[in-house]
Amino acid sequence: MTENKSPIVFYCKDCGKIVDASKFGKRYVYTCKICGTKNVAFGTEKSIKSFFRIPEEKEETPVPAEKKTAEKPTESPVPAEKKQDSATKS
Repeated sequence: MTENKSPIVFYCKDCGKIVDASKFGKRYVYTCKICGTKNVAFGTEKSIKSFFRIPEEKEETPVPAEKKTAEKPTESPVPAEKKQDSATKS
């Protein structure tokens, strides 16, 4: 049997992030373990991130060394001789 797993996550509306929660009472009421409030929503990770507009964590890929060197700022187009002349005139 193939089982479709969709883990349930808890989102604290006061903290503004996905948190661990504990059940409060017999109903579907959960308390946030960080701030202690009962203002907690639950659902699948995809639905919570979509509804509360939480940005997806993107994996940071290392930038190749060639691109890093190409992005270095270049020196100003003013020749060194003109820089010295303007410094002596002041």
